[in-house]
Amino acid sequence: MIERRQLRIDGLSLSYLEKGRAAKDQPTLVLLHGLMGCADTFVPLMQELHPDLHLIALDLPGAGHSERRDDIDASLYTTAQLVGRFLTALNLHKPVVLGHSHGGAVAMSLAARHCNALRSLVLLAPAHPYFHAGDPFIRFYLSLPGRMFAYAMPWLPEWLQMMGLRRMAGPQSWDTPERLKPYRENLRTPGTMSHLLRLLRTWHKDMSGLRRALRRTLKTPGLIVWGDCDRAVPLHSAAALRKHLRHSELITLPGVGHRPAEETPKLVAGLIHEWLEKHVAAPSIQYSSNSSASHARSAPLITPSFESGD
Repeated sequence: MIERRQLRIDGLSLSYLEKGRAAKDQPTLVLLHGLMGCADTFVPLMQELHPDLHLIALDLPGAGHSERRDDIDASLYTTAQLVGRFLTALNLHKPVVLGHSHGGAVAMSLAARHCNALRSLVLLAPAHPYFHAGDPFIRFYLSLPGRMFAYAMPWLPEWLQMMGLRRMAGPQSWDTPERLKPYRENLRTPGTMSHLLRLLRTWHKDMSGLRRALRRTLKTPGLIVWGDCDRAVPLHSAAALRKHLRHSELITLPGVGHRPAEETPKLVAGLIHEWLEKHVAAPSIQYSSNSSASHARSAPLITPSFESGD
């Protein structure tokens, strides 16, 4: 059963979803959502993951059921520090942190500055400093017309919102109003758009900071899952990122876009289980020069047997 909980960190109210309970012989998997998302966007994945796995999906500040305030620092560094304090408050020892899109950048920032705090990373189409495809969109949303459009976007007709959100999915995926409901409800919550615009104002500074942090190659082992039809953070940018992730495995999903955990939750859950069994299940993980080299592979073609692959 997935339960919603609340926690106050430094006077800020944070909300999160929890499934299962922490156990000594099982790692906790902490899930961090992307820009317009929230913890609820991970529900399809949480339902597919093994019932014995302890799962926590956090609503980052300014999203989901977490608090929204004009004085919240939306920068990447501050957000990563807050996530670190959240993990400490829950007494989570060396969890596995999964980050999607901007949540992936938060996860890498946390791992780069607190390398011994995390057991492993799982990155789903992560935002990172080595791609610039999103720069025109950031410039637009920071302009006066862009800000006006951003504040109007949550109240556009559902079919128009569906067109914009659907663009993030690949051709092997499908969306319904119900599947995209968490995004639409999140954007309609007062304060969400103001927080997102503050985040975009520090975007380039944040990415520069993450680039500096990654100059010392990240040693935290990581699984990277990327759709080959991702139009938000293109797959071709993965090569530049992986130069800074010493122990990484890249898995490419044919026909999948920018939201793999929602487009193919059963497939992604299986890949996570495989990764955990190989790299995380043992109490102490030792890497040799042969086993630690980064490598890449493609997942099998998605078939109609997967929930989002029809």
